[in-house]
Amino acid sequence: MPEIKEIVEELRFISDKLSTQARTVAIGLLAIIWAILVGESAFLRKLSEGLGKSLLVAAALCILVLIVDSLQYVISYIFVKRTLAAAEEKGLEKTDYDPNSLLYKLRAGLFWIKQFLLIVTLLYFLALLSHSVHS
Repeated sequence: MPEIKEIVEELRFISDKLSTQARTVAIGLLAIIWAILVGESAFLRKLSEGLGKSLLVAAALCILVLIVDSLQYVISYIFVKRTLAAAEEKGLEKTDYDPNSLLYKLRAGLFWIKQFLLIVTLLYFLALLSHSVHS
């Protein structure tokens, strides 16, 4: 049976992996969209002509995922820094995070918004491709 400390470490590990994957997929999808938009082959030119504006929407969604990811880390930094400052001010060696803090809730909310936006972006992109192939 794992100790709470082990569960917290595993949760941190998984959260980091999910964030890394979200970044990687968003950047990869941006690269694919760029390749379609500037591609020289007849197939890519035809795809780009039919989906140009829609691909720009997908690219904008990818950028939004990356912005939300960065914002999550900025909020996390501020939250942890404030927690550390409060503990040092009180001379504490140990302290807990305040789960009722607005920053704590915002950090968690941004994590889930990022995951949701990425899924929506991928589904939108796949729907574009599917529609284009069937047209």
